[in-house]
Amino acid sequence: MSKKRWFRLYIERWRDGTFGLTPNEIAAYITLLCELYDHDGILIRADLDLLARRCGMRPSSFRKAFETLTRRGKLTLEGDVITSKAVSEEIENRERLDGKSAENRQKLAEKRNVINEIKQRLPTDTEERLKTRVLDSPPSLAVGQSPSVQNFIKRREMARRRSA
Repeated sequence: MSKKRWFRLYIERWRDGTFGLTPNEIAAYITLLCELYDHDGILIRADLDLLARRCGMRPSSFRKAFETLTRRGKLTLEGDVITSKAVSEEIENRERLDGKSAENRQKLAEKRNVINEIKQRLPTDTEERLKTRVLDSPPSLAVGQSPSVQNFIKRREMARRRSA
């Protein structure tokens, strides 16, 4: 069984693809799609009577619905194996997307590791470093600071010198 317990359902494609089907045919189709996705796109040794029970239908009603679905190309029955081209394509797309997602998760983890290494190398006394930098550096060396911040630092230095 597949580890993925979901599949994408495109509303417009579903609506257009099931147009003209009876309620029994639609019920059989969605149930068979779920079974196919659950078994990686292939139902081997498919028991039509068991599938009829899963759909909540009489075997004769299910067989009629199943024949319509195979005739319309929704499902394929070869021997006792049921497949669907649409399901197989979607599973391939999902696997391709999963591969890309795994690569992206790996890249993100590597970036986080680099950031954590940088953080560990930084001193932990951030507040003390900021105070020291603000109080000890002359205003003329304060690059990128606004004039109001520079004036504040200058006034603070003058006040500190007066009290010392």
